Amino acid sequence: MEDQAQGDSEWDHAHELRDTRVRGRLRGLFAPTDTGDAVADLIAVHGRELELRSEKLLTAVHDLERREERARELHSRVEQILREGSAELDSRQAELNARAAELDRREAELASAEDRVAARARELGAVELRSAAVERREDTVRVRAVELERQAGELAAVAARLDALGSAPATPDDAPETAHIALTAGSAYRLLERDGPAPAPGDEVELEDGAYRCVRLTISPLPADSRRCALLERLPERASG
Repeated sequence: MEDQAQGDSEWDHAHELRDTRVRGRLRGLFAPTDTGDAVADLIAVHGRELELRSEKLLTAVHDLERREERARELHSRVEQILREGSAELDSRQAELNARAAELDRREAELASAEDRVAARARELGAVELRSAAVERREDTVRVRAVELERQAGELAAVAARLDALGSAPATPDDAPETAHIALTAGSAYRLLERDGPAPAPGDEVELEDGAYRCVRLTISPLPADSRRCALLERLPERASG
């Protein structure tokens, strides 16, 4: 609008300047002279010239007005397009924000599910480890039970042979209480001399290689030995924790 106002001001100034020049020429034409016809012809020529210029000016003015109107229409259309484009951009931005929020929510849910799966896998791994440990302990217990049964049978056989060695009773009354013999069965028989009274059947005895249980008292297998002999069987190892 400022450019239009400036153009109108310049146009008015030029128009006034031309009118001043025309009036000066006309005053010069009406100066006293003897050649009246020549003056009349000159006036007519200049009048036609002015009319032509006026028509050109009018045409130029109309053309400028049409251009200004066209420019205003284009400006209005551009503003409308910009408004529509801005609204569409806002709509798409809102849609993108909603999609981003949905993706963030899904990623959080996926991370939570992965954490739960990892925790479950750790739990299952711990359970499998405990199950394997229990199975190993069960196998060990079964092997030890078989071994203890074998040792008990061997001890019973040894006790029977010892009882058959002589006519003395299995536990003589004059047996000393200050010492006794311990006979253990395992991969090999061991005969140990121990201080103190002999243990009673069912008592536990702690030796250097572990704990034993007295299963029976009998006579010493050594010749001319009045000490009692305790037949010991190995106790299974106690589970730690």
